[in-house]
Order: sequence, then structure tokens, then C-alpha cells
Amino acid sequence: MWDTPVPRPADSQTPVIWLLGAHGGAGVSTLESMWAPAADSQRGWPSAEKAPFVVVVARMHTVGLNAAHRLCLQHQAGEVGGCSLLGLVTVAAAPGKPDLTLSRRRELVAAAAGASWHIDWVPELLTSEPTELAQWTPDYTPPPAKRFARPLAPTDAVPESVATAAAEVFAAAGEQWRNRPGKP
Repeated sequence: MWDTPVPRPADSQTPVIWLLGAHGGAGVSTLESMWAPAADSQRGWPSAEKAPFVVVVARMHTVGLNAAHRLCLQHQAGEVGGCSLLGLVTVAAAPGKPDLTLSRRRELVAAAAGASWHIDWVPELLTSEPTELAQWTPDYTPPPAKRFARPLAPTDAVPESVATAAAEVFAAAGEQWRNRPGKP
């Protein structure tokens, strides 16, 4: 848990949403590049920040889900300062549907997180630099799809599962902000 502001470049804006990687390789750097209102919390709860909204990010494998579960339990135990957990974002670890055991484990962790979103496998992300990726903003509109065409590269358009998760996470943050106790 950070008891000082999360180290960030001086010229960066305060994020609306913090991405808390449950483990190395969770996908936080990629999501930070693609979700304009989000930033990496550097593997700690950003308890000293003005924006308290956090999503735990984990790769969809046993190690990732177990690490995410521990973070969700920390939140439930009140050990995260003033942070507000919006939910869990899982990132596909391989193409196709995950094994049934992993899917059940994800359901358990998602229940502990309160909400969940999933980012599908996007093979082009493996060969793209984060700075080249298309960026989701609250007013993002995907480019028009061409009939029978392959999906656009993530450098040209935000992949659908990434954009959908971003919009829903951002909406959840807005809802919690509007319903916060003691609001002015």
C-alpha cells in the first residue's frame, strides 16, 4: 500500500482509475496505454491518492487468479486505506476458452472483487509497442467496421473487449463517485 502518492511523471494527469497488477505480466502496462483515464498503481494500493478507484488486473491463469484473490481479501479486510475496489479485470493468457477449473476460480475471485471484466486474447498485442496502441477515452467511438473484414489492429482501434471493459469500469467509477458517502 502506498502511503505517499504513486510515483508518476510530473506532466501526467491524475487518473480516474488505478490499475493494480496482481502479479508481474498481468497486462497493466498494456491497459494503461489503452485506457486514457487509468494509470499503473505500481503493484500497491494507491491509498494516498485523490482518485480512490482501483481495479485489480490479473492474467487468466492460476498464479494470476490466486494473487488477485489475495488482493481482494486485503480489500475486504480493510487493509487498503481509502481505496475503493471497482472489481477484477482478467486478461486472457492464451487464445480460446480457459479450462473449466480456471473459469470456476475466476468466478470465485470475481465474487470477492464485487465485479469483473475480461479482456480477450489479442495476438497483435504481443508485437505492438504500448505507445503505438489505440487509446480508449470516455468519448471513444470505434471506427466503422467493414463487412467481412478482419478486426482492425490494436494500433488502429481499441479491441472490442478492451473498449467494453474500459467503458464499464469507467461507468462503475462514476457510479461510486456519485454515491460516495459524505459527498459535497
